[in-house]
Amino acid sequence: MSGSALILAGHGSHISANTAGTVWNYVDRLRSWGVADEVTACFWKETPTFSQVLDTVVADEVVIVPVFTARGYFTGEVLPTELGISGNSTQRNGRHIHVTQALGEGARLQSIVERRLEEALSRYQLRPADTAAAIIGHGTRRNRASRETAQQQARRIRDLNWFGEVVAVFLDDEPDIASVYRTTRAANIIALPYFLAEGSHVRVDVPRALGIKELDAVNHIDGRSVYYCEAVGTDASICRVILDLARAAGPPFAARKPPGAWSGFPLAGRSALIQALESEKMLQIGQVKVSRRRVWHCDNSADCAALPSAAALRAFLRADPFRPLATSTDLPAGWEVTLDSAKQAHAVIETIYPGLIADWAAHRRGSLKTESLRELGRRQSGMFKDIHLLPQSVIKTALTVICGNCVRQPTWWREFSAPARGLPCRAACNLWLSGARKMGNATL
Repeated sequence: MSGSALILAGHGSHISANTAGTVWNYVDRLRSWGVADEVTACFWKETPTFSQVLDTVVADEVVIVPVFTARGYFTGEVLPTELGISGNSTQRNGRHIHVTQALGEGARLQSIVERRLEEALSRYQLRPADTAAAIIGHGTRRNRASRETAQQQARRIRDLNWFGEVVAVFLDDEPDIASVYRTTRAANIIALPYFLAEGSHVRVDVPRALGIKELDAVNHIDGRSVYYCEAVGTDASICRVILDLARAAGPPFAARKPPGAWSGFPLAGRSALIQALESEKMLQIGQVKVSRRRVWHCDNSADCAALPSAAALRAFLRADPFRPLATSTDLPAGWEVTLDSAKQAHAVIETIYPGLIADWAAHRRGSLKTESLRELGRRQSGMFKDIHLLPQSVIKTALTVICGNCVRQPTWWREFSAPARGLPCRAACNLWLSGARKMGNATL
Protein backbone atom coordinates (compact mmCIF):
# COMPACT_ATOMS: atom_id res chain seq x y z
CA MET A 1 0.00 0.00 0.00
CA SER A 2 1.05 3.60 -0.51
CA GLY A 3 -0.40 7.04 -1.08
CA SER A 4 -2.94 9.13 0.78
CA ALA A 5 -6.70 8.96 1.23
CA LEU A 6 -9.08 11.65 2.45
CA ILE A 7 -12.44 10.43 3.77
CA LEU A 8 -15.35 12.67 4.75
CA ALA A 9 -17.65 11.08 7.34
CA GLY A 10 -21.23 12.38 7.36
CA HIS A 11 -24.62 11.40 8.72
CA GLY A 12 -26.65 10.68 5.57
CA SER A 13 -30.42 10.37 5.47
CA HIS A 14 -33.30 8.09 4.55
CA ILE A 15 -35.50 11.01 3.47
CA SER A 16 -33.33 13.73 1.91
CA ALA A 17 -30.82 13.55 -0.93
CA ASN A 18 -29.20 16.80 0.23
CA THR A 19 -27.84 15.47 3.53
CA ALA A 20 -25.28 13.12 1.96
CA GLY A 21 -25.45 15.10 -1.28
CA THR A 22 -23.71 18.05 0.36
CA VAL A 23 -20.86 15.79 1.45
CA TRP A 24 -20.55 14.27 -2.03
CA ASN A 25 -20.35 17.81 -3.43
CA TYR A 26 -17.36 18.41 -1.15
CA VAL A 27 -15.83 15.14 -2.38
CA ASP A 28 -16.29 16.16 -6.03
CA ARG A 29 -14.54 19.47 -5.45
CA LEU A 30 -11.66 17.93 -3.50
CA ARG A 31 -11.18 15.31 -6.21
CA SER A 32 -11.06 18.05 -8.83
CA TRP A 33 -8.26 19.73 -6.86
CA GLY A 34 -6.23 16.51 -6.85
CA VAL A 35 -5.40 16.81 -3.16
CA ALA A 36 -5.13 13.06 -2.47
CA ASP A 37 -4.75 9.78 -4.30
CA GLU A 38 -8.19 8.72 -3.07
CA VAL A 39 -11.08 10.89 -1.87
CA THR A 40 -14.39 9.47 -0.75
CA ALA A 41 -17.18 9.72 1.82
CA CYS A 42 -18.89 7.45 4.33
CA PHE A 43 -22.13 7.72 6.25
CA TRP A 44 -24.17 6.42 9.16
CA LYS A 45 -27.36 6.05 7.13
CA GLU A 46 -26.07 5.59 3.57
CA THR A 47 -23.26 3.82 1.73
CA PRO A 48 -20.38 3.40 2.02
CA THR A 49 -20.93 2.96 5.73
CA PHE A 50 -18.56 4.00 8.51
CA SER A 51 -17.71 0.34 9.11
CA GLN A 52 -17.04 -0.37 5.43
CA VAL A 53 -15.16 2.64 4.13
CA LEU A 54 -11.61 1.74 5.18
CA ASP A 55 -11.84 -1.35 2.98
CA THR A 56 -12.66 0.77 -0.08
CA VAL A 57 -9.30 2.61 -0.05
CA VAL A 58 -5.79 1.21 -0.43
CA ALA A 59 -3.70 4.16 0.84
CA ASP A 60 -1.48 3.70 3.87
CA GLU A 61 -2.06 7.30 5.08
CA VAL A 62 -5.77 7.85 5.73
CA VAL A 63 -7.35 10.99 7.17
CA ILE A 64 -11.00 11.02 8.18
CA VAL A 65 -12.75 14.38 8.60
CA PRO A 66 -16.09 14.13 10.47
CA VAL A 67 -18.55 16.35 8.62
CA PHE A 68 -20.48 17.26 11.75
CA THR A 69 -20.98 20.64 13.37
CA ALA A 70 -19.74 19.53 16.78
CA ARG A 71 -17.93 16.95 18.82
CA GLY A 72 -20.76 14.79 20.09
CA TYR A 73 -22.43 11.40 20.03
CA PHE A 74 -21.62 10.48 16.44
CA THR A 75 -18.03 11.75 16.40
CA GLY A 76 -17.21 10.59 19.93
CA GLU A 77 -19.00 7.23 20.08
CA VAL A 78 -20.53 5.98 16.84
CA LEU A 79 -17.73 6.80 14.38
CA PRO A 80 -14.84 5.28 16.42
CA THR A 81 -16.89 2.14 17.15
CA GLU A 82 -17.88 1.62 13.53
CA LEU A 83 -14.35 2.28 12.24
CA GLY A 84 -12.81 0.07 14.92
CA ILE A 85 -10.34 2.73 16.01
CA SER A 86 -9.48 4.61 19.19
CA GLY A 87 -8.12 8.10 19.63
CA ASN A 88 -7.12 10.55 16.92
CA SER A 89 -4.42 8.33 15.44
CA THR A 90 -4.43 4.56 14.96
CA GLN A 91 -1.86 2.22 13.43
CA ARG A 92 -3.45 -0.88 11.89
CA ASN A 93 -2.16 -3.42 9.38
CA GLY A 94 0.56 -1.07 8.18
CA ARG A 95 -1.80 1.88 7.82
CA HIS A 96 -1.88 5.15 9.70
CA ILE A 97 -5.47 6.28 10.28
CA HIS A 98 -6.05 9.82 11.51
CA VAL A 99 -9.36 11.33 12.65
CA THR A 100 -9.57 15.12 12.81
CA GLN A 101 -11.78 17.49 14.76
CA ALA A 102 -15.37 17.76 13.61
CA LEU A 103 -15.69 20.15 10.67
CA GLY A 104 -17.84 22.52 12.73
CA GLU A 105 -15.00 22.99 15.21
CA GLY A 106 -12.74 24.49 12.55
CA ALA A 107 -11.85 28.11 13.35
CA ARG A 108 -12.57 29.21 9.78
CA LEU A 109 -16.28 28.54 10.22
CA GLN A 110 -16.35 31.70 12.31
CA SER A 111 -15.86 33.80 9.19
CA ILE A 112 -18.70 31.94 7.45
CA VAL A 113 -21.05 32.68 10.35
CA GLU A 114 -20.13 36.36 10.22
CA ARG A 115 -20.52 36.49 6.44
CA ARG A 116 -23.99 34.87 6.58
CA LEU A 117 -25.15 37.40 9.18
CA GLU A 118 -23.66 40.32 7.26
CA GLU A 119 -25.37 39.18 4.08
CA ALA A 120 -28.75 39.08 5.82
CA LEU A 121 -28.27 42.56 7.31
CA SER A 122 -27.29 43.97 3.93
CA ARG A 123 -29.92 42.17 1.88
CA TYR A 124 -32.81 43.30 4.07
CA GLN A 125 -31.23 46.63 5.16
CA LEU A 126 -31.57 45.88 8.87
CA ARG A 127 -30.12 47.85 11.76
CA PRO A 128 -28.01 45.49 13.90
CA ALA A 129 -29.16 47.18 17.11
CA ASP A 130 -32.79 46.32 16.24
CA THR A 131 -31.94 42.72 15.31
CA ALA A 132 -31.49 39.47 17.23
CA ALA A 133 -29.17 36.78 15.84
CA ALA A 134 -30.24 33.19 16.57
CA ILE A 135 -27.56 30.54 16.03
CA ILE A 136 -29.49 27.30 15.56
CA GLY A 137 -27.68 24.06 16.35
CA HIS A 138 -28.83 20.46 16.34
CA GLY A 139 -27.94 19.40 19.88
CA THR A 140 -28.76 16.05 21.39
CA ARG A 141 -29.62 14.94 24.87
CA ARG A 142 -27.36 11.91 24.35
CA ASN A 143 -24.23 14.05 24.38
CA ARG A 144 -24.13 17.56 25.82
CA ALA A 145 -20.88 18.33 23.97
CA SER A 146 -22.86 18.66 20.73
CA ARG A 147 -24.17 22.02 22.00
CA GLU A 148 -20.76 23.58 22.47
CA THR A 149 -19.88 24.85 19.00
CA ALA A 150 -23.21 26.62 18.47
CA GLN A 151 -22.92 28.16 21.93
CA GLN A 152 -19.35 29.25 21.21
CA GLN A 153 -20.44 30.91 17.99
CA ALA A 154 -23.23 32.73 19.82
CA ARG A 155 -20.86 33.90 22.58
CA ARG A 156 -18.35 35.12 20.00
CA ILE A 157 -20.96 37.13 18.06
CA ARG A 158 -22.34 38.49 21.36
CA ASP A 159 -18.85 39.64 22.42
CA LEU A 160 -18.56 41.65 19.20
CA ASN A 161 -21.42 43.90 20.45
CA TRP A 162 -22.75 43.74 16.94
CA PHE A 163 -26.38 42.72 17.39
CA GLY A 164 -28.94 43.86 19.91
CA GLU A 165 -29.34 40.25 21.10
CA VAL A 166 -27.67 36.92 20.35
CA VAL A 167 -28.92 33.47 21.40
CA ALA A 168 -28.11 29.83 20.71
CA VAL A 169 -31.11 27.50 20.34
CA PHE A 170 -31.39 23.83 19.40
CA LEU A 171 -33.46 21.46 17.32
CA ASP A 172 -33.07 18.55 19.73
CA ASP A 173 -32.11 20.15 23.04
CA GLU A 174 -32.83 23.07 25.34
CA PRO A 175 -33.35 25.93 24.84
CA ASP A 176 -35.51 24.86 21.92
CA ILE A 177 -35.90 26.81 18.70
CA ALA A 178 -39.28 28.31 19.56
CA SER A 179 -37.78 29.86 22.71
CA VAL A 180 -36.18 32.54 20.52
CA TYR A 181 -39.54 34.35 20.57
CA ARG A 182 -39.59 34.35 24.38
CA THR A 183 -35.95 35.19 25.08
CA THR A 184 -35.47 38.01 22.57
CA ARG A 185 -37.37 41.27 22.05
CA ALA A 186 -35.80 42.75 18.90
CA ALA A 187 -38.12 43.60 16.03
CA ASN A 188 -36.01 41.54 13.63
CA ILE A 189 -34.62 38.02 14.00
CA ILE A 190 -31.94 36.53 11.75
CA ALA A 191 -32.08 32.75 12.09
CA LEU A 192 -28.82 31.06 11.08
CA PRO A 193 -28.85 27.22 10.83
CA TYR A 194 -25.51 26.01 12.15
CA PHE A 195 -25.79 22.87 10.02
CA LEU A 196 -23.46 21.58 7.34
CA ALA A 197 -25.94 19.89 5.00
CA GLU A 198 -29.04 21.53 3.60
CA GLY A 199 -31.14 18.45 4.26
CA SER A 200 -34.51 17.88 5.88
CA HIS A 201 -33.48 19.54 9.16
CA VAL A 202 -32.59 22.79 7.42
CA ARG A 203 -35.38 22.73 4.83
CA VAL A 204 -38.20 21.31 6.96
CA ASP A 205 -37.61 20.77 10.69
CA VAL A 206 -36.00 24.07 11.66
CA PRO A 207 -38.41 26.23 9.61
CA ARG A 208 -41.34 24.33 11.14
CA ALA A 209 -40.01 24.95 14.64
CA LEU A 210 -39.62 28.66 13.81
CA GLY A 211 -43.09 28.77 12.30
CA ILE A 212 -41.87 30.22 9.01
CA LYS A 213 -43.40 29.45 5.62
CA GLU A 214 -41.02 31.11 3.16
CA LEU A 215 -37.34 30.24 3.40
CA ASP A 216 -36.15 33.01 1.08
CA ALA A 217 -38.41 35.84 2.16
CA VAL A 218 -39.43 37.88 5.20
CA ASN A 219 -41.70 35.98 7.58
CA HIS A 220 -43.90 37.93 10.00
CA ILE A 221 -44.55 36.05 13.24
CA ASP A 222 -46.22 37.58 16.29
CA GLY A 223 -45.23 41.06 15.23
CA ARG A 224 -41.60 40.08 14.55
CA SER A 225 -39.81 39.94 11.19
CA VAL A 226 -37.87 36.68 10.76
CA TYR A 227 -35.13 36.20 8.15
CA TYR A 228 -33.81 32.71 7.45
CA CYS A 229 -30.20 32.20 6.29
CA GLU A 230 -28.61 29.44 4.27
CA ALA A 231 -26.87 26.74 6.31
CA VAL A 232 -23.20 27.41 7.00
CA GLY A 233 -22.22 24.19 5.21
CA THR A 234 -23.30 25.47 1.81
CA ASP A 235 -20.54 28.09 1.77
CA ALA A 236 -18.02 27.72 -1.06
CA SER A 237 -15.07 27.93 1.35
CA ILE A 238 -15.98 24.76 3.28
CA CYS A 239 -13.53 22.61 1.32
CA ARG A 240 -10.71 24.90 2.44
CA VAL A 241 -11.79 24.28 6.04
CA ILE A 242 -11.73 20.53 5.36
CA LEU A 243 -8.20 20.77 3.98
CA ASP A 244 -7.04 22.81 6.98
CA LEU A 245 -8.24 20.05 9.30
CA ALA A 246 -6.81 17.26 7.13
CA ARG A 247 -3.39 18.89 6.79
CA ALA A 248 -3.19 19.45 10.55
CA ALA A 249 -3.35 15.66 10.92
CA GLY A 250 -0.04 15.24 9.09
CA PRO A 251 -0.27 14.44 5.36
CA PRO A 252 0.27 17.51 3.12
CA PHE A 253 -2.76 17.07 0.81
CA ALA A 254 -1.28 19.56 -1.64
CA ALA A 255 -3.22 20.46 -4.77
CA ARG A 256 -1.69 18.81 -7.82
CA LYS A 257 -2.13 19.01 -11.54
CA PRO A 258 -5.89 19.03 -12.20
CA PRO A 259 -6.93 15.38 -12.69
CA GLY A 260 -9.49 13.98 -15.09
CA ALA A 261 -13.21 13.85 -14.37
CA TRP A 262 -12.99 10.25 -13.10
CA SER A 263 -9.85 10.55 -10.98
CA GLY A 264 -9.36 10.52 -7.21
CA PHE A 265 -11.79 7.67 -6.48
CA PRO A 266 -11.19 4.91 -3.91
CA LEU A 267 -9.13 2.18 -5.53
CA ALA A 268 -9.98 -1.10 -3.75
CA GLY A 269 -11.28 -3.61 -6.28
CA ARG A 270 -10.32 -1.61 -9.37
CA SER A 271 -7.69 -4.04 -10.64
CA ALA A 272 -10.11 -6.98 -10.22
CA LEU A 273 -12.77 -5.15 -12.22
CA ILE A 274 -10.32 -4.32 -15.00
CA GLN A 275 -9.13 -7.94 -15.16
CA ALA A 276 -12.73 -9.16 -15.34
CA LEU A 277 -13.45 -6.73 -18.19
CA GLU A 278 -10.37 -7.86 -20.09
CA SER A 279 -11.39 -11.51 -19.88
CA GLU A 280 -15.17 -11.21 -20.22
CA LYS A 281 -15.49 -8.03 -22.36
CA MET A 282 -18.82 -7.10 -20.73
CA LEU A 283 -20.11 -7.43 -17.15
CA GLN A 284 -23.45 -6.89 -15.49
CA ILE A 285 -23.21 -5.54 -11.96
CA GLY A 286 -26.59 -5.10 -10.40
CA GLN A 287 -28.70 -3.18 -12.90
CA VAL A 288 -25.65 -1.81 -14.70
CA LYS A 289 -23.77 -3.12 -17.72
CA VAL A 290 -20.08 -2.36 -18.10
CA SER A 291 -17.71 -2.67 -21.03
CA ARG A 292 -14.25 -1.21 -21.55
CA ARG A 293 -15.77 1.74 -23.40
CA ARG A 294 -19.03 2.55 -21.68
CA VAL A 295 -21.33 1.99 -18.70
CA TRP A 296 -25.13 1.95 -19.05
CA HIS A 297 -28.38 0.77 -17.46
CA CYS A 298 -29.32 -2.73 -18.55
CA ASP A 299 -32.88 -1.56 -19.37
CA ASN A 300 -31.94 1.49 -21.43
CA SER A 301 -34.13 2.47 -24.35
CA ALA A 302 -32.77 4.04 -27.52
CA ASP A 303 -32.67 7.58 -26.12
CA CYS A 304 -30.13 8.04 -23.33
CA ALA A 305 -28.62 10.99 -21.52
CA ALA A 306 -24.83 11.11 -21.84
CA LEU A 307 -23.49 11.93 -18.39
CA PRO A 308 -19.94 13.36 -18.29
CA SER A 309 -19.10 13.43 -14.58
CA ALA A 310 -19.71 11.83 -11.20
CA ALA A 311 -21.77 14.83 -10.08
CA ALA A 312 -24.04 14.62 -13.13
CA LEU A 313 -24.45 10.85 -12.78
CA ARG A 314 -25.13 11.06 -9.05
CA ALA A 315 -27.72 13.80 -9.53
CA PHE A 316 -29.49 11.75 -12.20
CA LEU A 317 -29.66 8.64 -10.02
CA ARG A 318 -30.26 10.05 -6.52
CA ALA A 319 -32.29 13.21 -6.56
CA ASP A 320 -35.79 12.74 -7.95
CA PRO A 321 -37.08 10.60 -6.41
CA PHE A 322 -34.50 10.17 -3.66
CA ARG A 323 -33.18 6.63 -3.30
CA PRO A 324 -31.69 6.21 0.21
CA LEU A 325 -30.34 2.77 -0.67
CA ALA A 326 -27.95 3.08 -3.62
CA THR A 327 -28.26 -0.64 -4.40
CA SER A 328 -32.07 -0.76 -4.45
CA THR A 329 -33.55 -2.33 -7.57
CA ASP A 330 -35.21 0.90 -8.74
CA LEU A 331 -32.10 2.39 -10.37
CA PRO A 332 -33.32 4.89 -13.01
CA ALA A 333 -32.63 4.00 -16.64
CA GLY A 334 -32.05 6.31 -19.61
CA TRP A 335 -28.38 7.21 -19.16
CA GLU A 336 -24.91 6.12 -20.22
CA VAL A 337 -21.30 7.10 -19.53
CA THR A 338 -18.61 6.90 -22.22
CA LEU A 339 -15.17 5.84 -20.98
CA ASP A 340 -11.71 6.85 -22.13
CA SER A 341 -10.24 3.73 -20.54
CA ALA A 342 -11.28 0.66 -18.61
CA LYS A 343 -9.89 2.26 -15.43
CA GLN A 344 -12.71 4.77 -15.50
CA ALA A 345 -15.29 1.98 -15.32
CA HIS A 346 -14.45 1.47 -11.67
CA ALA A 347 -15.03 5.17 -10.85
CA VAL A 348 -18.38 5.11 -12.61
CA ILE A 349 -19.56 1.99 -10.73
CA GLU A 350 -18.25 3.52 -7.50
CA THR A 351 -20.47 6.54 -8.17
CA ILE A 352 -23.55 4.40 -8.82
CA TYR A 353 -22.96 1.81 -6.08
CA PRO A 354 -20.56 3.39 -3.54
CA GLY A 355 -18.35 0.81 -1.87
CA LEU A 356 -19.75 -2.15 -3.79
CA ILE A 357 -16.75 -3.03 -5.96
CA ALA A 358 -14.42 -3.44 -2.96
CA ASP A 359 -16.77 -6.06 -1.51
CA TRP A 360 -17.42 -7.64 -4.93
CA ALA A 361 -13.69 -8.09 -5.50
CA ALA A 362 -13.08 -9.46 -1.98
CA HIS A 363 -15.95 -11.92 -2.44
CA ARG A 364 -14.54 -13.15 -5.77
CA ARG A 365 -11.18 -13.91 -4.17
CA GLY A 366 -12.82 -15.48 -1.11
CA SER A 367 -11.62 -12.90 1.45
CA LEU A 368 -14.79 -10.95 2.23
CA LYS A 369 -15.48 -10.80 5.96
CA THR A 370 -19.14 -10.58 6.90
CA GLU A 371 -20.60 -9.40 10.19
CA SER A 372 -23.50 -11.42 11.57
CA LEU A 373 -26.56 -9.72 12.99
CA ARG A 374 -25.56 -11.02 16.42
CA GLU A 375 -22.09 -9.47 16.16
CA LEU A 376 -23.54 -6.19 14.96
CA GLY A 377 -26.19 -6.06 17.69
CA ARG A 378 -23.69 -6.76 20.44
CA ARG A 379 -21.30 -3.95 19.47
CA GLN A 380 -24.02 -1.32 19.11
CA SER A 381 -24.65 1.16 21.93
CA GLY A 382 -27.60 3.10 20.50
CA MET A 383 -30.97 2.25 19.03
CA PHE A 384 -29.69 -0.92 17.32
CA LYS A 385 -28.24 -2.47 20.44
CA ASP A 386 -29.34 -6.14 20.60
CA ILE A 387 -31.11 -5.88 17.22
CA HIS A 388 -30.34 -9.60 16.82
CA LEU A 389 -32.86 -10.33 19.57
CA LEU A 390 -35.79 -9.38 17.34
CA PRO A 391 -38.23 -12.26 16.74
CA GLN A 392 -37.13 -14.52 13.89
CA SER A 393 -40.40 -13.78 12.09
CA VAL A 394 -39.57 -10.04 12.07
CA ILE A 395 -36.03 -10.65 10.83
CA LYS A 396 -37.23 -12.87 8.00
CA THR A 397 -39.92 -10.36 7.00
CA ALA A 398 -37.32 -7.59 6.89
CA LEU A 399 -35.05 -9.81 4.77
CA THR A 400 -37.87 -10.36 2.31
CA VAL A 401 -39.21 -6.80 2.19
CA ILE A 402 -35.95 -4.84 2.30
CA CYS A 403 -33.28 -7.19 0.97
CA GLY A 404 -35.69 -8.44 -1.69
CA ASN A 405 -35.50 -4.98 -3.28
CA CYS A 406 -31.70 -4.75 -3.29
CA VAL A 407 -29.21 -6.00 -5.88
CA ARG A 408 -26.99 -7.27 -3.06
CA GLN A 409 -27.61 -10.55 -1.31
CA PRO A 410 -27.61 -10.61 2.53
CA THR A 411 -24.57 -12.83 2.97
CA TRP A 412 -24.38 -11.61 6.58
CA TRP A 413 -27.45 -13.75 7.36
CA ARG A 414 -26.65 -17.39 8.11
CA GLU A 415 -29.12 -18.80 5.57
CA PHE A 416 -27.71 -16.87 2.60
CA SER A 417 -24.59 -17.51 0.55
CA ALA A 418 -23.99 -15.38 -2.53
CA PRO A 419 -22.72 -17.28 -5.59
CA ALA A 420 -19.21 -16.49 -6.78
CA ARG A 421 -20.50 -13.96 -9.30
CA GLY A 422 -23.15 -12.52 -6.98
CA LEU A 423 -23.14 -9.18 -5.17
CA PRO A 424 -22.53 -9.75 -1.47
CA CYS A 425 -23.61 -7.65 1.49
CA ARG A 426 -21.16 -7.79 4.37
CA ALA A 427 -23.49 -6.49 7.13
CA ALA A 428 -27.05 -5.32 7.65
CA CYS A 429 -27.32 -1.74 6.38
CA ASN A 430 -28.83 1.13 8.34
CA LEU A 431 -31.97 1.06 6.20
CA TRP A 432 -32.48 -2.62 7.06
CA LEU A 433 -31.79 -2.04 10.76
CA SER A 434 -34.21 0.90 10.90
CA GLY A 435 -36.89 -1.01 9.01
CA ALA A 436 -36.51 -4.17 11.09
CA ARG A 437 -36.61 -2.17 14.32
CA LYS A 438 -39.80 -0.42 13.19
CA MET A 439 -41.36 -3.77 12.27
CA GLY A 440 -40.37 -5.15 15.65
CA ASN A 441 -41.94 -2.22 17.50
CA ALA A 442 -45.14 -2.70 15.51
CA THR A 443 -45.45 -6.27 16.75
CA LEU A 444 -45.18 -5.35 20.45
